[in-house]
Amino acid sequence: MYTYLCPALMDWACFFLYFAVLYDAGLQGLSTTQCAWIGGGMQVTYMALSLTSGLILNRGNARGLLLTSILLTMGVGAGMLWLHGFVPLLLAMVLIGALMAVFFNAFQAHMRGEAAPGELSRAVGFYTLAWSGGSALGFLTAGWLYAHGRPTMTLFVVGLCLVMLGLLLSHRAKPADAPSVDEHVEEGPAGSREVRPGYVWVGWLMIVTVTFVQRPLFTFFPAFGAKAGVSSFWTGLPLFLHMAVLALGGLALWKCRSWLYRRTPLAVMHVAGILLLLGLWRYPQYGLAAVGLTLLGLYAAFAYFCAVYYSSNSGRRAFNIGVNEFLVGLGSLAGLAVVRWWLARPGAHETDMFLVCAIALGVSLLAQLAEASRLPKPAVGQTARTSTD
Repeated sequence: MYTYLCPALMDWACFFLYFAVLYDAGLQGLSTTQCAWIGGGMQVTYMALSLTSGLILNRGNARGLLLTSILLTMGVGAGMLWLHGFVPLLLAMVLIGALMAVFFNAFQAHMRGEAAPGELSRAVGFYTLAWSGGSALGFLTAGWLYAHGRPTMTLFVVGLCLVMLGLLLSHRAKPADAPSVDEHVEEGPAGSREVRPGYVWVGWLMIVTVTFVQRPLFTFFPAFGAKAGVSSFWTGLPLFLHMAVLALGGLALWKCRSWLYRRTPLAVMHVAGILLLLGLWRYPQYGLAAVGLTLLGLYAAFAYFCAVYYSSNSGRRAFNIGVNEFLVGLGSLAGLAVVRWWLARPGAHETDMFLVCAIALGVSLLAQLAEASRLPKPAVGQTARTSTD
């Protein structure tokens, strides 16, 4: 179980770097367009490597790829904190995106191989807690340590990577022929809806939308805060709270397996997200923004948990997760591009990014409900069969 600290530490390191680089970009006076390119560059390689990883990953090679990606992240991450200018920062973020894609796809293959049949919801809950908790700490510590200088930040990133290496090297993996969730379809408790493999498509719509919403916030909020003279700590705090609630909400969903494969919880969580985004658009004051971004973490927790669970419980699991992670990059790029286009319009205001995200979330909700409604129900007594990776 302690290996779940690895995705926590990796996202801690990567979001630490993400915030520090973009806050620094704001101090350097880089334009909103350049900030969007820096944030988007990471997503391009994340998309490409996620699809490739989904095709080649299995229980046998996951551990080696995990170790390699951690070592390279340590080197690239330590170096990029000393870079200045648009092009060097863009290239460094491109490399970080590639390494993150390899790591998170490999870890999910490792996670499924280590989880016994019937433990999928538990594994996804802890995984959601781990990666989102790490992201939250990345925002918080970057906002705090930025004021302590580049040497301190460099040592911090190297330390996180060394701890990850120690955890993996000391872990004894299960035998390759041990039963795992990869060969098993997990049904819910009494009263739950049947497993419907077509919900993988609903999960894909969810994950592309939640990243469409989150990435503009993560990219533009630090730069806007720096340009407005808000300290790095107070700029990062609302993003930390958002990810902290996402982490705890994702873990709590482990106990809510009966919510899955249903349209009503899907609609309720998405409508709540839309209302919060509209509130942020109309009332952007710092205190209200902090509360709104924090509560928005509940919607994000639901979306990520469902997307990972649906992809991991039907069909070709590694390929499904590879598509998931590809869509993380696609949604992030789309969110950055659309919000940047909107903000470039005459008369647009920075807070309009919340309105754009609310509209996108509403359109996606309609698409998800339409997809869920048209899916055929399995015959009574039947469950989906699955192939191994």
